[in-house]
Amino acid sequence: MNFIFISPMFPKSYWHFCDRMKNHGVNVLAIGDMPNELISNELKNSVTEYCYVNNMENYENVYRCVAYLISKYGRIDWVESNNEYWLELDARLRTDFNINTGMKEDVIKIFKTKSGMKDYYKKAGVKTARYHLVDTLENGKKFIDEVGYPVVVKPDNGVGAAATYKICNDKELEEFYKIEHITQYIMEEFVNGLIISYDGIANSKHEVIFETSHVFPNSIMDVVNENSDMHYYSLRNIPDKLAELGRSVVKEFPVNRRFFHCEFFKLLEDRPGLGKKGDFIGLEVNMRPPGGYTP
Repeated sequence: MNFIFISPMFPKSYWHFCDRMKNHGVNVLAIGDMPNELISNELKNSVTEYCYVNNMENYENVYRCVAYLISKYGRIDWVESNNEYWLELDARLRTDFNINTGMKEDVIKIFKTKSGMKDYYKKAGVKTARYHLVDTLENGKKFIDEVGYPVVVKPDNGVGAAATYKICNDKELEEFYKIEHITQYIMEEFVNGLIISYDGIANSKHEVIFETSHVFPNSIMDVVNENSDMHYYSLRNIPDKLAELGRSVVKEFPVNRRFFHCEFFKLLEDRPGLGKKGDFIGLEVNMRPPGGYTP
């Protein structure tokens, strides 16, 4: 089996994936933007060949690397980064090289947006925050008339909490609309809830074969906007309702033969039109392991 791992240098713990696959007889190949002399010895010893690309944002460079590896090692069975930032690159490579062991472009485009995820949550029977795709100030005010302040605005297709803001009044709303945004934004009602994730691995039948859960006392949005420290912890026991909803989400999303990271709010108070205190509300789903060094 030939497996191309995209950008295994970051997070720095990701060499473990390559090492374990190699130990199980997989021919692990890697592509990354860190020069060969700078990658760790652990990574060097975990792959058959590492291809350096000086700019991975240039798709042609990465494409040529994959073509070279195919010419040398034969057909590629898997392409994976396990990294949110590169999921679309992974999908494009699978599409162009007809690699059928993961999501291709037509699939990933459906749910990569936060608004697109909500349709899958709905199919799974999970409520989500009400939302509005940002267009005019007038329509933004109509939405806020419905849900009230505060609201949260963020790129509809974004990673983490980049360019995410909480808007608490008309003045802040008008300031937001004065900015020329180069990407589509989504506006959501603010949810006063504790973020709890449902994480794991699904098999080819969308069945969960490993599951765990993490609690995030301070949200990623607050960490980014307040420049504060992030902390989170693993639960010894997953709440039954969370496990039930999480498995339902995995069934509906295109989560097969891969890691998943499903985020939920646990409501800290009753929210009219959304749920009661203690209910779980869908936030977003990522088709990769939890971020950072969690694995």
